[in-house]
Amino acid sequence: MIAPGGRGAPGLSTFSARWPALQTIVRTSPLCDQWPGRTLAPWRDIVPDGEDGEEAVCLATNATAAQHVGLRENAVSLWGDFVVSIANVAPSSSVAYTLALLVAFAGHVSPLAVLVTGVAMFFVAMGYASLNRWKAHAGAPYVWVGEAVSPTAGAGTGFLNVAVSTFANVGNITLAGAYLLFVLFPTHTFSKPATWVVATAIMAVLVWLSIRGIRPSVHVQTALIVIEYSAMISFVVLALIHEASGAGGATLPSLSDFTVSRAVAGIGGFKGLAEAAVPCGFLYLGWEATAVLGEESTRQKVHPGRAMLMGTLFLTFWYTFLIVIFEGVSSQANVLANGTDVLAYAGTLLVPGFLGRALPLAVLVAVIGTCQIQMIEPSRVLYALARDRIIPRVFGFINRAHQTPWAGLLILAAIPPVLLIPYLASTSANHAIGDIISADGMFGLFMYFVIALSSVWFYRAYLRRSIATFLVLGVLPLLGGLFMGVIFFYGLTTQAPVVAWVSVVGVALAFGAGALVVWRASPSSPFFAEIEERRRSDRMGETEQAAGLAPLEEA
Repeated sequence: MIAPGGRGAPGLSTFSARWPALQTIVRTSPLCDQWPGRTLAPWRDIVPDGEDGEEAVCLATNATAAQHVGLRENAVSLWGDFVVSIANVAPSSSVAYTLALLVAFAGHVSPLAVLVTGVAMFFVAMGYASLNRWKAHAGAPYVWVGEAVSPTAGAGTGFLNVAVSTFANVGNITLAGAYLLFVLFPTHTFSKPATWVVATAIMAVLVWLSIRGIRPSVHVQTALIVIEYSAMISFVVLALIHEASGAGGATLPSLSDFTVSRAVAGIGGFKGLAEAAVPCGFLYLGWEATAVLGEESTRQKVHPGRAMLMGTLFLTFWYTFLIVIFEGVSSQANVLANGTDVLAYAGTLLVPGFLGRALPLAVLVAVIGTCQIQMIEPSRVLYALARDRIIPRVFGFINRAHQTPWAGLLILAAIPPVLLIPYLASTSANHAIGDIISADGMFGLFMYFVIALSSVWFYRAYLRRSIATFLVLGVLPLLGGLFMGVIFFYGLTTQAPVVAWVSVVGVALAFGAGALVVWRASPSSPFFAEIEERRRSDRMGETEQAAGLAPLEEA
């Protein structure tokens, strides 16, 4: 039996050329019954007819094939894709963790660094969107880079994507447990085992919800966003009123914060802005999550890309606005003194008492939302890798009722609580895992760098078609990707030496693992055979629709 696209087999275009009738008519062969217990591939299998010397198409109609279940199609709308994009970034918690660091680097001109980095992220999202127009896929990172550059680079990028989300969740659930206990019992101090139990319970609820389906998950994420943004907007209004009074060194936002002259005279000057750009890059991590929902989205080749563009554009303005507001809520000394608790401090400063907990509640809600999406995103990548026979098939197990990769979700949900045990129990382990979490943002920056440049390389043959194409598919994604590369490599010089080394080693391990699985899986995986076949047929010289340019005009 020969599977279309299999190693040594002609592609579908060859079959269609030999048998034009196959484009509209499907014949069945009596010899299909010779494999009564065999699981036929979800594609059409070609078998000898045995009567007239020709070949016939054997439809996968046996009981096993009829029960084939994949991810649920048309389950996520454009709005749902947008919600996933911004929920995975968690603006409230991100501002809480990075505001003091940004102020330390750049003072009152830190919003300028946030704005510039956000624009660069939007350019990177343009590269993601253009690749999504070529192919919507659950394993988007590895499929896109594998096609554009090489299967080894693609697999390495896929593993890097999984690492970014998984290691980030170790820190996320720690904060989720701690913030939940603070919101409920602000005057009590809890032991580390209590924090672990609460964090693990939160993760258990989230993985149960994720297995129940992508659609209910999006509904819950929407509800969490409503809570988070309602609290944040309320406190923004209160912060502006407070800043107008000038109490405690508070200052109102000023457009001068975005001027070059203020940047030169600010803390650290342009060097301070450059150093601030590194945590700004971490600030935006996660908007790409909807890229792996392509197979579950409506208008698969359009909506995920649009959602990423909408998400990065919205986040650029929202982050800049939040940083401008909350950096002036008190003196720089007070902002720096409160570190990652700056929003909790701002909440009690603006609304003393019980209602002041609404701001840390917004941070808690944001962290919980991110925890779930950062399980869902890598679960799709691992599912696609398993489906393509690149990694063990357990990651490809699908819940038939809800059409979600339940095994992958359970494994990804178990890793953070397991790593959290030594993180909380041992000082040395705390430092080691903390370094990995700190380096996680660097992993993400390198991933953006690779995928943005891959998108430009993928469409290189089309860049001369028009000025608009040259800009949209070439110049702007290239600028965004290079910006991410620059702040990644610059970050290696500004981060603590151990974090810089962990960043380099982590990236090397991801791509080393990619090379290993490609070497082991290439003889049997249809993914590599399909890439070979497309390259032989000169993919870049085929029709515009095959290259993804027709959907580009539609989008």
